[in-house]
Amino acid sequence: MSLMMTPLVLALSAVTAMQQLPAATAISGQVRSAATMEPLPYAVVEVIVERRAIIRTQTDSNGYYLLRDVPIGKPLIIRAAHIDHAPLENGFTLYGLRPPLNFELEVRPVAIPYVAGRTAERGLRDTLAASSADLSAAAARAMETSPGVAELGLAEAVRDVPGRDPADPADVLYVRGGAADLKLVLLNGAPVYSPFHIGGLINALDGDVLRSATLYLGGAPARYDGGLSYVLDMETRSGRTSAPHGQLSLDMLASQANVEGPIGKRVAFIGSGRSVHGLGTGPFFPGSFPYGYADAIGRADIAIGRNAGVSVTGFWNHERVRLDDQALEGDAAWGNQAGSIRYVGLIRSTNMLLTLGSGHFRTQLPLGGLRPLLTVGISDRERFAADFDRMAGPVRLHFGGSHDRQTFEYRALSSLPGPDSLRVRSTGAGNVTGVYTEASFTALSRLRVRGGMRADVFSLSPAVRLAPRVSATLLLTDRAALSLAAGRYRQYVRAPNRSTIFLGSPVPDSTSGPPLAVAKSTHLAMALTQELLEGVRLGLEGYYKQYDNLPSENGERADASGIDIWLRRNAGSYRGWLGYSLGWVWSVDDPPGNTSRDFSGRQLVNAGVEGPLIAGGRFNVRVSYGSGLPYTAVPEPEATPPVFGVMQMVTAGGSTVSAADGEPADTYLRVDAEIARAWSGEYRGSHYTFMPYLRVINALDRRDALFYRFDQASNSAEPLGDLPILPIVGLEWRF
Repeated sequence: MSLMMTPLVLALSAVTAMQQLPAATAISGQVRSAATMEPLPYAVVEVIVERRAIIRTQTDSNGYYLLRDVPIGKPLIIRAAHIDHAPLENGFTLYGLRPPLNFELEVRPVAIPYVAGRTAERGLRDTLAASSADLSAAAARAMETSPGVAELGLAEAVRDVPGRDPADPADVLYVRGGAADLKLVLLNGAPVYSPFHIGGLINALDGDVLRSATLYLGGAPARYDGGLSYVLDMETRSGRTSAPHGQLSLDMLASQANVEGPIGKRVAFIGSGRSVHGLGTGPFFPGSFPYGYADAIGRADIAIGRNAGVSVTGFWNHERVRLDDQALEGDAAWGNQAGSIRYVGLIRSTNMLLTLGSGHFRTQLPLGGLRPLLTVGISDRERFAADFDRMAGPVRLHFGGSHDRQTFEYRALSSLPGPDSLRVRSTGAGNVTGVYTEASFTALSRLRVRGGMRADVFSLSPAVRLAPRVSATLLLTDRAALSLAAGRYRQYVRAPNRSTIFLGSPVPDSTSGPPLAVAKSTHLAMALTQELLEGVRLGLEGYYKQYDNLPSENGERADASGIDIWLRRNAGSYRGWLGYSLGWVWSVDDPPGNTSRDFSGRQLVNAGVEGPLIAGGRFNVRVSYGSGLPYTAVPEPEATPPVFGVMQMVTAGGSTVSAADGEPADTYLRVDAEIARAWSGEYRGSHYTFMPYLRVINALDRRDALFYRFDQASNSAEPLGDLPILPIVGLEWRF
């Protein structure tokens, strides 16, 4: 890591030396409608100092603005207003530059109080958390992948162990989900292999810390490399600098703690930790609680001089599931460690963002039988990226580059002591270096176009590979927009022909490992969004994707298509969301003349509503349903490849489905409900809130179990354990 820090330190030194610290700077951004998220042309944006507007401009036809000569070191307010929207103001003292400052105005042509919204008082840090509807919509489709238990070659490692061939499907352990390594997930620029917990007992994303979660099922900008299936870019908010704030909640199932505030005059921090402990669930489970999860995330923002800043982020999570005690020893466990350092600055009207990030993922799966094994998978990724953007007349230019190093390893260890405990080991490593350029502009009065090109060089196959990206958004009316997007994506995947080390082979460190393959996908996506009522948005999205050179032993190509329909309400007393996703995938074997086609599909439903109750209470209800979701087969040590295997898994629309016949057809339904009542007050000038709450998890049906075994009596895969109806009483304290 120290070697990788050197280029960043040199870059920071050079930039600091180049930069002057002027008395004024420029601020840019976009003004959009909060109801439709469409740009607002001709909105008035002004800088107010001492209640007097000193700088004023208008947004262009796509809602972008540029304020020049904004004073540094003075308390000021930036105000955005539109003729049929309520104005919005942000107050702060500018000490450094941040990415563009965007406004989202409510469709309500009425006046609001003097300061309706306020960012950090020092710097331009965004301290607003994302709405629960937006986070749930982004996470619902993305989190339905498996946690990486089988994706890192665990099934292959087990199959490579020499043994006899029992043809008993009961010797197979099934894991719901698949191919999580075909996605790109970034958290403040740090690559995270598996960011979601699979148990679903608490929210997938911490809404108190995250600022946004942007999901690209197609048409991701050129700055993103990888992401054959989808790209998910998550950003945390920065800590508030007015005063320290905190939150503490504890109940029978989980606990959570958040803290944020200033450190001195130029540093703000925010930290959060969550844990699923199950300490109060004893009456509902025989023995110990079979599941555990914990995560922690922290961020610090440091202002450097007047025109730059540094952001440091760290993330950790760990998840475990207790398997069948009679058949398996120990827990299945997996987790991530990730972090990033980002520098933001300004060089002659060009915004600059430097990111140094790393991610580590490890998973283990114990397998029983006559030859007990512990299968382990490890993924490491280091990433450096430099991103720039600036205005060139009416065109916004984006350009930059990145360098990635990725390593993968999986191995199978015998649980019996001795020098021959290592049965299988396989590793792979590769670098990717790429550059990109992209431009966005308004081609017509209602047409916004973005187009760019990315060029990447993969160290294991050093030919320049081009990846064009293009998208266009047409405003059909003031409340409806149509978007088209297309692009090509590439990333490393495990090669079908692997090199492994068996018992009696050379020592593990002498292996060159399985060379990774460069897989590619081509996306074509279309979306129609419309504002039905004030604060109510409807969206219809469709996609077609073609995958080549997937990690398959028979070299098959896969095609996928699907539709997503969603409805969201982010304004008013009652808020909610409803999403339906339907996907298909089919594959054709490569050998000429072979016309066999494997076909499969899956559907997902995610819905939620929250609002007030009588006497100051609040409620929320969340529902998730899945059908046709895949199962990855992990054989026991003596097993041959089962009736359907991991090599028949292909990806569709952010989730993976199996193209094999005879897979378990089990569905799952998750229903959670909560009611709460808050009491607020002040103590010695400090505001506090106490909120007792009652939750009911799995109110209507059992929740999906992660691991399954084949039951010969029912001729189907049965879960290792069910979650019963679980009432939870807890208390939350905010200060």
